[in-house]
Amino acid sequence: MAQNYLSNLKSTLDNCIAELDDIHFMFCQNPESDFTRNRKLSFQEYIQLMIQMQSKSVSNELLDFFNHSLSAPSKSAFTQQRYKLQPEGWSFLFHSFVEQCRTLSDNLYHGYRLLACDGSDVNIDRNPNDERTFINEGEKGYNAIHINALYDIINMTYCDFIVQGKKKLHEREALNSMIDRYADPIPAILMADRGYESFNVFAHLIHKNMNFVIRMKDINSNGILSAYDLPDSEFDTYIRTTLTRRYTKKTLGNPNTYTILQPVSNFDFLDESCTEYDIEFRIVRILLDNGTYICIATNLSKEDFSLEEIKKLYRMRWSEETSFRELKYTIGLVNWHSSKYEGILQEINARMILYNFCELVTTHAVVRTRANTKHSYKINFATAVNICKAYLKHGSDEIEIMLLIQKHLTPVRPDRKYPINLRPKRNREFLYRAA
Repeated sequence: MAQNYLSNLKSTLDNCIAELDDIHFMFCQNPESDFTRNRKLSFQEYIQLMIQMQSKSVSNELLDFFNHSLSAPSKSAFTQQRYKLQPEGWSFLFHSFVEQCRTLSDNLYHGYRLLACDGSDVNIDRNPNDERTFINEGEKGYNAIHINALYDIINMTYCDFIVQGKKKLHEREALNSMIDRYADPIPAILMADRGYESFNVFAHLIHKNMNFVIRMKDINSNGILSAYDLPDSEFDTYIRTTLTRRYTKKTLGNPNTYTILQPVSNFDFLDESCTEYDIEFRIVRILLDNGTYICIATNLSKEDFSLEEIKKLYRMRWSEETSFRELKYTIGLVNWHSSKYEGILQEINARMILYNFCELVTTHAVVRTRANTKHSYKINFATAVNICKAYLKHGSDEIEIMLLIQKHLTPVRPDRKYPINLRPKRNREFLYRAA
């Protein structure tokens, strides 16, 4: 039942924190001394506090966590404790929680895990000396990071992410790193937008035995497909080519067989011992209702995945875009409690863990609505997050918690379309926080 799932999920998170506590010396700045003395803020309390933090100042977060007790640790004590643990410790906790949650509930799509890859910028505290994050634009410039994430579409949770400074941004390199360390034995299909079009990305996915559905630039642009003789209409065909960096009579004289990569193009599978790499993938060109075309590269077979199925899979990628909005503004990723890069990495891991916890709880809540309503309804995620935070802090009757979450609904309005109004969003300064 759903209420039992809530209890099991909280126990899973507590177990992951306890496992990290047992080996925290592996991730500490000073393994011999860090977290060895009896402090007001223990290691497990520090982890729980970081996960439950909201948009308030550090002092008010500490008072709330310790129920406004005189025994609450000071802001200085918290700051000293948090920087003893390196970001790698938080990364261990995040991946451990992701892996153990799959034993509780793991939904698949026809036997496949559906993954979406995308990225999102988040502004941080201004620091012109940080070459990784400082962008010298506007009157004073600003600092920003880029979060590259793998999102499990069916389970609606994040399963991996890499943070890059906006100045040093390389989305395809981040995706390749996440592909290389992906360890789930369940077959996966990865969806991504045009920014990830690359022979190198395709090769990493194929080498990992992962399927993909990645949008490409159209045949009339400067993308990969512009080099091939393809019809200016809808089609569903295969590209088979041999990649090389060698300019010889053989490669130059056989453009239908060889694709010569430019020196500036990254490709990790060619070196002095391997000068040629054979690659094959399927290209689907689809005519949209507005008269434009989109091209999609995939290694899914025509027999198992029709054109309509490919279009359906690609549309499902959009759920990661909405998850970024909830991660930043509902979970509170834009409200930092540190100006240091290491502290920001800690908070990203903590917010990712909280997002996964709340999303897993929400998806197991039962939506009960009256008949003949105008709209279908879903759980109000913002309210559910608030309830989950209170449950993590105080604990409560699990049946009552699930009924409370199920009580707060919001209507589902499909096919609503609005123009995208892009505008920069500043980092919320430390002095302007909720009381």
